[in-house]
Amino acid sequence: MNAIPEDLSRLLTEHGVEIAGQREIEHATQYHLIRGPEKATLNVYRTGKISEGGESPRLRELLRGWRVAHSGSRASTEPKLTRPALDATPRIGIDEAGKGDYFGPLVVAGVKVSGEKVAWRLQEIGVRDSKDLSTAQALRFAGDILESVGPENACLVVLSPIEYETRREAAGNVNRLLGELDAEIISKLKDNVEKIVVDEFARSAYSYLETFVPEGVRLEVRKRAEDDAAVAAASILARARQLEEMETLSGRVGFELPRGATDVVEAARQVVKERGEGGLAEVAKISFATTGQVLGN
Repeated sequence: MNAIPEDLSRLLTEHGVEIAGQREIEHATQYHLIRGPEKATLNVYRTGKISEGGESPRLRELLRGWRVAHSGSRASTEPKLTRPALDATPRIGIDEAGKGDYFGPLVVAGVKVSGEKVAWRLQEIGVRDSKDLSTAQALRFAGDILESVGPENACLVVLSPIEYETRREAAGNVNRLLGELDAEIISKLKDNVEKIVVDEFARSAYSYLETFVPEGVRLEVRKRAEDDAAVAAASILARARQLEEMETLSGRVGFELPRGATDVVEAARQVVKERGEGGLAEVAKISFATTGQVLGN
């Protein structure tokens, strides 16, 4: 019999996973794992390698997280995903979605990780940079994240295209606006945290945000901050909400609005044709240079 590695066995116990049975298969021992209605299989090979399978995506993610952390490298057949390191430091992670999209809102999200239990739960869910997730995965993960951290530990600021233009003009530019929105989130979630991690949106972000950080709390503003689980969770919440808002706006104009900032001119011209420039302002960030192409200016 090939025994489950000791640290993996402890991990399973900590997460309430039980071994319901085992059997010998070719070159490995297969363990049947359960947690309530969830089921998964764990194969422990003679070489010491493991693999996972079964019905429960959450249990599979838990096993996969351990395997990736201990493998040192991924199998060539696996997609290369950014998986956040486990960090139980009470902290806030902040990220945005929609900044570069012509159609749709700007969404900024913050997630507070209150301690080890929540950090483990996010690791178990499999949070990662939302760009690594499909639309369906982002929407599903967002629900799991809110359930794990609690709604009081998540904050979403959603600016419709019209609200975006009003606040961007008042702020002076989009980066200043993002600083203001991040500051709003920090103000709402700042209690009992030791660190705030923000995905960098401009070189000036740190100097702007540091005045809003409570004394004794560390501020990290850096690129590719989605390697922090709190930022990755915020990234997913922001993207999921943006996707939901885009669906609503598409329903309003009667066709699917394209994402991104390229290949949007024809769709925008159709909106103008059917709903006028006022209709375009309801669904698009009209301060983008793209609007000049749409209107022929």
